[in-house]
Amino acid sequence: MPGLNLIRPAYKVFHKNDSITEFHFRLNSENILYTRKRGDSTFSSNILIHYELFDKANEILVDSASIYFTDYSDNKTKKYLDGKFELPSKLQKSYNLLVTFNDLSRDHYIRKRVYINRLNYSNAQNYLIVDSNQNVVFNDYFKKNNQISIIKNQNNPTPSLILKYYSTNLPIARPPFSENDPNKKTELKTDFTKEITFDSLNTLKYIIRKKGLYHFQTSAFENEGPTLYNFQENFPKVRSIENMIEAMRYITTKREFTLLNESEDKKAAVDKFWLDAAGSNERARTLIREYFNRVENSNYYFTSYMEGWKTDRGIIYIIYGSPSVIYKGKGYENWIYGEENNVMSVSFMFSKINNPISSNDYRLNRSISYKNTWFRAVDSWRSGRIY
Repeated sequence: MPGLNLIRPAYKVFHKNDSITEFHFRLNSENILYTRKRGDSTFSSNILIHYELFDKANEILVDSASIYFTDYSDNKTKKYLDGKFELPSKLQKSYNLLVTFNDLSRDHYIRKRVYINRLNYSNAQNYLIVDSNQNVVFNDYFKKNNQISIIKNQNNPTPSLILKYYSTNLPIARPPFSENDPNKKTELKTDFTKEITFDSLNTLKYIIRKKGLYHFQTSAFENEGPTLYNFQENFPKVRSIENMIEAMRYITTKREFTLLNESEDKKAAVDKFWLDAAGSNERARTLIREYFNRVENSNYYFTSYMEGWKTDRGIIYIIYGSPSVIYKGKGYENWIYGEENNVMSVSFMFSKINNPISSNDYRLNRSISYKNTWFRAVDSWRSGRIY
């Protein structure tokens, strides 16, 4: 959850062949504490990574190890610390991988539970995406004209992948008190389909030409596979005034939103909105910084087949902030704001949606009971107070 974890590791799982699974990881030096001894000009960080691999069927421990390393820096250079370790795995099996990233200098850690899927050759873990410099790509979003390569499992017999392209322009999340319509489903319409063949090195190359969603699948009948996105030039950051206005829809009236979009000087109109809400330049800057930090964090954590800020988890996080407590289980997340078992606390339940295009798709269980707390939170923002 944004704001609760400092390390924020990125990772990718890749089944290299029928017996080895690679776990690629990336740490950002900005999220790690570097210290130095008195009189020493060199800063260093100390990282410990520990993993345990369990057979999912019987929870028997299959493999475990600890990896310790020290990185040296001048404490000014921003860089990524990339690495990988190999796991023993078998076909027709699935595993739970428990990985702990520990920043020993800060005495802070984060533990991740990762599902290892070896049940077929079609799921996304059988493919590794690298950039034009052959570096592993840890994000699924790309910019226009980025060239990517997809490397397949060495034993994967699939000669080609079918690309389905969708030019997504999907609506934003509805308020939490809106009624759920069980019969209403988001339908993505395919703009075009193209078959792309792997070369002799088990590699497929493709250039992202325009905005949209790119889903690769093994065949017309197997809809699993890697998905790539091109939402906007600076994603997940919010840099353009048009993107800022779009994300302000949650706290603006219909008339205000229309005026912002139709204004000849959109930046001046946005500044005036926040200044009117805050009452002073300093408070307005604080509001803007917090609101759009939440928008960017939503893009980072909650993006599925649409930008993270548009999703159900995105709308709740942007308006309410980080919850006090989060419970995660198989197929759900429960966010609690306030003290548990307190009648004044607010609880949001999100159900995981089985979506072949994205494994990060969650839907809020909406209720009319959220109406008062929603308008109270929105009014807080509109009155110049961070909620």
